[in-house]
Amino acid sequence: MQILTKISGKSKDYLPLLDMINQGVQVKPDVVEQHVANEKLATFLDQDVVHIGLEKILFHYKQSEGKKIPFLPVDKLISEDEIDDIMHVLKEVLSSGRFTSGPYIPLFEKTLADYLEKTYVIATSSGTDALMISLISAGVHPGDEVILPANSFAATENAVLAIGGVPVYADIDPETYCLDPNEIEKHITDKTVCILPVHLYGKQADMKAISAIAKKHSLKVIEDGCQAIGSSGLGAFGDGLVLSFNPYKNLGVCGKAGAIVTNDEALAEKCMEISYHGFAPGKKNVKRSDYGLNSKIDNLQAAIGLERMKYLGLQNFKRFYLAKRYIDQLHTLEDEGYIKLPTLTEDHVWHLFPMRVLKGDRDEVAKKLLEIGIETDVYYPILSHQHQTPLVSKKYSQTSLPHTEKAAQQLLHLPLYPGMPLQDQEKVIEGVLHVIKSSVQ
Repeated sequence: MQILTKISGKSKDYLPLLDMINQGVQVKPDVVEQHVANEKLATFLDQDVVHIGLEKILFHYKQSEGKKIPFLPVDKLISEDEIDDIMHVLKEVLSSGRFTSGPYIPLFEKTLADYLEKTYVIATSSGTDALMISLISAGVHPGDEVILPANSFAATENAVLAIGGVPVYADIDPETYCLDPNEIEKHITDKTVCILPVHLYGKQADMKAISAIAKKHSLKVIEDGCQAIGSSGLGAFGDGLVLSFNPYKNLGVCGKAGAIVTNDEALAEKCMEISYHGFAPGKKNVKRSDYGLNSKIDNLQAAIGLERMKYLGLQNFKRFYLAKRYIDQLHTLEDEGYIKLPTLTEDHVWHLFPMRVLKGDRDEVAKKLLEIGIETDVYYPILSHQHQTPLVSKKYSQTSLPHTEKAAQQLLHLPLYPGMPLQDQEKVIEGVLHVIKSSVQ
């Protein structure tokens, strides 16, 4: 058992922390790094977890009413404690009249920079805007090519297209579902400017290998980390990292927002300009770039983000705990070849829980689970190169991505969110164990 003398509050610490608690070690809150994002994690450890019981403290929620277990109940993605905290700060912001620009924006940016151990954070009005601004600032011009996976949310490709760039789709690693470094070089041409890996479902792509390829070919790397905040070492290898604070993300606000994170001063300066009308940072209405967007985060959302950040470390620990329970209790199905489960790695924050159906039909499994009241989901059911749009028909009809396409046919996402009652998860596990085997008989 690894004894933690310092807890960062990020993904690499969750398994050893859980092991210590299960071994009866009372972990003191003073070993948790002091940061807003770890505030509620420290509060949790300040309780007598060993004697009261970890599950009683973490998962005290009542099971879902009725027979249906929802995949992602939006009314359970924010707790009463969070609402109380937000209402308090809302009163302060509303009475100030400073809804757009205001003091919470630089405070939010600095707090994020400290948490991510980065020099610069530029908070934006959405993750999509953050992607566009990052790509423009990294030197992507109309006609330039950007290598990315095809199994991401449309915002990733749309950001490239919106600035006139050309998406070039590369295949994924079938183990991680993230961009496969071994597939990148075959797509590099004299028009390639940037690589855009996506940290999918909360799992980081192999950034060390991707960064090495980028350096070899003098390419920029902008990471789409919108599903991965709290993952240890996030942003360590890329030129820039993009985050989303959509309400469904691991850290969400009450609306849309995002951020660009970097250590590169020149990239940060350009992002600041492009994010706000092309104005020179710190100078009112003085343009330095030819153009810019109106994409700064609102003061109101920044204030909300600061309040919700208090819960990030604890919420991600809950996600890890639920993911581990799925893996531990469904491994017999994996051993028998029915399914493939994700791996419990140190760089995963479990935004989603993907289960791959190897025997039987994925859609039939989803249908049978729904019949017994268990709602699942297929994220990104249509891959970027398979949409029925004029551009895809013209440019990508011959694109072949075998691993991406096979995974898209087999992946099924099980319910997982921090406020999920354990009774609900037990029903999901029981349902999967029953349905998977019966679906192939």
